[in-house]
Amino acid sequence: MATAPFPRLTEEEYVRIERAARFKSEFINGEMCAMAGGTSRHSLLEVGIGAELRALLKGKPCRVYSSSFRVRVPGGEQRYPDASVVCGPTQFHAGARDIFTNPVLVVEVLSPSTANYDRGAKFEIYKTIPSLRDYLLIHQNSIFAEHFTKNSDGSWTLNEDGGADAIIPLPNIECEFHLDSVYDGVMDEPV
Repeated sequence: MATAPFPRLTEEEYVRIERAARFKSEFINGEMCAMAGGTSRHSLLEVGIGAELRALLKGKPCRVYSSSFRVRVPGGEQRYPDASVVCGPTQFHAGARDIFTNPVLVVEVLSPSTANYDRGAKFEIYKTIPSLRDYLLIHQNSIFAEHFTKNSDGSWTLNEDGGADAIIPLPNIECEFHLDSVYDGVMDEPV
């Protein structure tokens, strides 16, 4: 016996359900996709990334948002990046105060199960955001970062660096991201 296909949600239906939900879900191709729980390393890295970015951007017209804030991409998909930065006024979607559209930097913490997706399909979605200039991937099982920067011709350049003394230049937000601050105490946590 055939089963009926699961009906796709409208963006408005997703937002209504998501705001009432106990657990976070992203909105991808008309479907709610539950987000997996993170590891202790992932959580510590999110905190370290946010703290490092806040310290670096102090006094600048930029704000750091945590993974509890949704980014809407053109086409209507909504994602929860592990961290993001907006410079200048935050542009909220359709008057919503919990969904924004103009990050200049998006940061994701890589896990073995999500690394290929974060580098591939998810990055392709993020690339459609006109304001996005930097995409930073932070590894949770080694002190290593992958930094994609948007060039003036619309192409993207990848720079990789690792080790406790690594510094990732982020010229689009006029700062340098220090991996030693982000990873402080993280690698002591069990995998």
